[in-house]
Order: sequence, then C-alpha cells, then structure tokens
Amino acid sequence: MIRRFYIIAFTLLSLYSYGQNIIFQPNINHKAQILKQNLNLTQDSLLLESKKTIKQVDIFNNDFLKSITVDSTKTAIALNKLPIGKFIIKARIDRKRIVMYLEKRSHNDKIIASTPKSKTQDTEHTSSTQSISEISKDNNSLYWVVYESNNGFGSHKSMSLKNIEDVNKMITQIKLEVQSKVGKNNKLLVYEIYNRSKFMTKQLRNHNYYKTHKSRFFNVIPIYDSLKETKNKKIKISS
Repeated sequence: MIRRFYIIAFTLLSLYSYGQNIIFQPNINHKAQILKQNLNLTQDSLLLESKKTIKQVDIFNNDFLKSITVDSTKTAIALNKLPIGKFIIKARIDRKRIVMYLEKRSHNDKIIASTPKSKTQDTEHTSSTQSISEISKDNNSLYWVVYESNNGFGSHKSMSLKNIEDVNKMITQIKLEVQSKVGKNNKLLVYEIYNRSKFMTKQLRNHNYYKTHKSRFFNVIPIYDSLKETKNKKIKISS
C-alpha cells in the first residue's frame, strides 16, 4: 500500500515538474475570442478550437520555424519536442492571424508566473522581438522538412527546420512507414537551406514558398523525396 502511494506521488510530481517548464500566454484581445486557447492538463500540448476552420498554425522565433496545416475546427499541437526558448504562435482563421506567446524553459530554470497582456494585444505580429538563442551560423547545416501523414484517421501536414541528425531520423522513419499499410501514403520532402533568416521570412509570409521554382535562399529541388527515393549524398542515414 505504501509502495503504491509513493508510485502515485512520484508520478504526480513528475507531471507537475514537466508542466512547470511551459509558460503560455493566450491572446485575450476581443478579436481573438473566436479561438479557444488552452494547454492540456499535463501542459505538453496546445489545444486550439474555433467555430471557424483553423487553416494553419505557425510556431517560430528567430532561430526556429514550424508550420502545421490544420484545416479543422480543433487541433492539439504537441509541445514536448519544442526546443528551449520563447516562441510566437500564430493561428490563421479566415483572414485573421491570432497571435499567442509561449516560453519553454529548462527544468533547472526558475519559473516566474506570467501575467496576461493588455486587451490591446495585437492579433497580428510578424516577427520576434528578441533573439532567443544562437544556433550554427552555417546555413547549409539546416534543412526544411515537409512531412505529410495520410491514413484512415485523416491527414496531417507539418513543416519545420531540422538539422542533419533529425533529417536522418525522419528518413529512416518514413522508409518504415511507407512499407506499412497505414503509412503507405505518407510523404517526406527535404530541402537544403542556404540562408536561414531570409528563407524563414519568405516562408512565414507565404505558406507555399518552399514550392517556388527559383530562389537564392534554398535549393528548390528536394535533396530527398520519399516518392522518388532520390537523396543527396550529403545526407547519410546512420545505421
């Protein structure tokens, strides 16, 4: 009985500790009331719901960008793989851009409770106000990855910047998925980026920028296409 009590207590403490490293600031502007914005109980997912269709959700800062195609009235966005830092979250509903803010901290950091911003908070914001972290200055070490999941439960599309290690893992994963009955229609595209900041600016303004036929900021020809199984020699799948 005592052992069971300790196990339950330890589990609850773990959930509490995990949740404490996420600070979420919803948009309380009256124009943003069309969108319900909450974290789940364990604070590892962002829950968004609206009577109107949520087209897309962008999560970004100066060093990170991830775009998720939703095309639904509700969605749950996993935050557990989000890197440490401060982020702007932009949800697109019709022509509106509803902006929220989120900070993910290390467990070792002291959490200070956040207070809601004024009701004059904008519903449109296009850039982060400060640099959160410094990543590799070598733009060629980053890749734009487009992943599409198509199965009997529905479709999901996510786009994000990845390093070479993450790309290798995703290539290995997609090769396994397409061999299964459930994941045979899944797709993966990988583009090499030449100028991270310029590419991110263009991509945020135009959801389909990565489909352009000409650019100085990235290689418009995918260096990996799961449908064609063509990959650049630079990408080596680790065994």
